[in-house]
Order: sequence, then C-alpha cells, then structure tokens
Amino acid sequence: MNQEPHFSAVIFDLDGVVTRTADLHARAWKKTFDDFLEAREEHNDESHPRFDAKDDYLDYVDGKPRHEGIESFLESRGIELPPGSPDDSAGTESIYGL
Repeated sequence: MNQEPHFSAVIFDLDGVVTRTADLHARAWKKTFDDFLEAREEHNDESHPRFDAKDDYLDYVDGKPRHEGIESFLESRGIELPPGSPDDSAGTESIYGL
C-alpha cells in the first residue's frame, strides 16, 4: 500500500528562527575577517580595525548573502577584492575565496 505522507507543518528556515545562530555566525565571521586582515597587514603594510562581532556583524554581514556581506565589510575597511568565482579555494584573494 503506497500512501502519501501527511504533514501538519513544515519549517524551511530554522536559522535564527528556531535556533539562535547569530552569535555563532558572528564568531565565525570574526575569525575569518581577523585572520584575513592580519595576513593582509603582514604583506601590504596596512592597518585595519578588526571585525567587531556585534556591530560589524549587524551593520555589514547579517541578513545578506555571503558575498554581499564580505563585500560590505571589506568596503567599510577600504579594501577591494575581485569577485573571483565559486570555484576559488579558501585563501584565494577574492570575495569567493574569502
């Protein structure tokens, strides 16, 4: 006997709705951006304020697609990177690589 499954409800987006993930995301972005800024300073003799997990996350990253959040944060620090492509490996100096 082949019966169709019955669902009373379906939740499609749990991120921040059912589970609290913003703090985890902010910490992950802090690590990513701070590592990038530190490496950039070593190679380019520049200095940039580090990522603030509260204010910078809310101002530049939260609620945006990843590539837009990266561009937005980097722009706030006066940094431009080429977009690159989704095939870029981690460490490639591009939006997708970051």
